[in-house]
Amino acid sequence: MFDLVENWGFINYFIYIGILLFVAKMIKEKVPFLNRVIIPTALIAGFLGLLLADGFLGIIPLNLYTEVDGVTLPDGVITLNREGVLHDIVYHALAIGFIALSLKRTDNKTTKKIWSTGMIIVIIYLLQAIIGVGVVFVFFKDIFLGAGLLLPLGFGQGPGLATSIGAGYADGVGVLTEGAALGATIASVGFLVGGILGVIALNYLARKYNIKVDKFHKENSNIKETFEFETIRELRVFDSLTTQVVIIFAIYGAVYLTLVGLEIYILPELGDLGATFAGVFHGFNFLIGILYALLFKKVLNSFEKRGKNINFLTNNYILSNISSIAFNFLIAAAVLTITIEAVKEYYLLVIVLAIVASIATYALIDFLVKKTYSEKYYVQYFLGLFGMLTGTASTGLALLKGVDPEFDSPVAEEMVLGSGTAISMALPLFALLMFPGMAITSGNSFYIVLVFLVPLVYMLILIGILLYSNRKK
Repeated sequence: MFDLVENWGFINYFIYIGILLFVAKMIKEKVPFLNRVIIPTALIAGFLGLLLADGFLGIIPLNLYTEVDGVTLPDGVITLNREGVLHDIVYHALAIGFIALSLKRTDNKTTKKIWSTGMIIVIIYLLQAIIGVGVVFVFFKDIFLGAGLLLPLGFGQGPGLATSIGAGYADGVGVLTEGAALGATIASVGFLVGGILGVIALNYLARKYNIKVDKFHKENSNIKETFEFETIRELRVFDSLTTQVVIIFAIYGAVYLTLVGLEIYILPELGDLGATFAGVFHGFNFLIGILYALLFKKVLNSFEKRGKNINFLTNNYILSNISSIAFNFLIAAAVLTITIEAVKEYYLLVIVLAIVASIATYALIDFLVKKTYSEKYYVQYFLGLFGMLTGTASTGLALLKGVDPEFDSPVAEEMVLGSGTAISMALPLFALLMFPGMAITSGNSFYIVLVFLVPLVYMLILIGILLYSNRKK
């Protein structure tokens, strides 16, 4: 029995999450209420698993203890902690999913509206950051200020980044207990806001503007899949799958070496400040992975310009599926990191953040969309962006599909491409995540001022550029 605990402990979590995803898919398709709201199947899987886990109903134990029936396990037996293992799954799935997405070939389309869409996305991130730190600073002074920065990560980016950075605050800074669970909770509430409030907004706007709502949750039995083949003889999808997986893990290996190099050679030179950086830098594994993936793609493009046929190295269809698998396991695992202790400690904070952020996000998106895009597509842009900036891009696309079932409008493409431009504009903002910890380790309160000042100034600058560039809309 002890050998099974040691050898199967980690993989049991993947088995459990896989079963939960399957059951959740069945529930989502058969339960009428769930079929009418836009809630990811992985989120249902996570909540179902959380309900059954120890700490709640206790039907399925997720913790592997050092003691079984009062008998201490022998020395050397690896025991697994639920939060630790689930955080590792979230941490690595986040990076793998983003690396896969970054490797996909694109047409590199850039237009004025795509940049405008990217600016709106970043503006909402900044708004949510200001709301988050403002709520914590004014109403929850006993809670680490960095908790407020988990709001834009959870609402704007989903559970992976919020969980990883929350864990970094807990481990690196050591001032936010249950940080990973708090990040997962905020992100889960964001999904509910996007999926439920988004559907309410969908039906309200559809009636107001006399738009027919498509029954986008109904399954179509005639499913068409598109496969990409690089050559006439390349019909071995599994060979191509192996190629993509090898490339992804080679890039991720480079990420690991980078983090090791930082931790051994650079961060120790910074003293206490280095310890703060280490906790947050560990959460940036996905960001380093994106940079390396883009660099790898740049190298491939340079070879293609020289006439080398290397298209077989990346396949968009397979990369999309790899990222989908990674993100589904990520969402389910992130929800499973939520604990009763975290709910008891932070429930009031999460409720206040969710209410204020939902109202402010709704209002600012409404204002910016009206000032930026044609009135013809106001409903489509609003629903797509609101879903994306409370849940994830898939939430936004699902809401958009309700009023634009065939994606005939330019909204879907601009949302996807605009997300790419948003990344370039949002990269400097990751420095914000370090400021609350630096304020503690350095004792310099100026970092707290920067947490408020930087996003406020940057947001006003972007709003000014957006309104000026679209003044002749």
